[in-house]
Amino acid sequence: MQVNGASASASSVLNEGLRGLQNAQKEILRSAEDIANANVRPAQGAEAAGELAPEQQVNESQDITEPLINLRRQEQLFNASAQIVKTADETLGSLLDVKA
Repeated sequence: MQVNGASASASSVLNEGLRGLQNAQKEILRSAEDIANANVRPAQGAEAAGELAPEQQVNESQDITEPLINLRRQEQLFNASAQIVKTADETLGSLLDVKA
């Protein structure tokens, strides 16, 4: 009966890993949207040429520093959650092999 309990535990860990993946993905998308929506205005004349001038101005209320930091943080959380899912999957597979 210990195999069933361990199987349920591995399944629970797998679910938590999946939940972590989903939450990280949601936050990654939110950060990417914040970055994409940053108010960057090209200097005069550069807009017609389709280029961004070096002296472009960024609206302080839409600074992209925090979204970039959050994007990196969520990437690390996503990778950690993926490792949890992988480990839980391997453990569950081993438990099923033992039970069979």
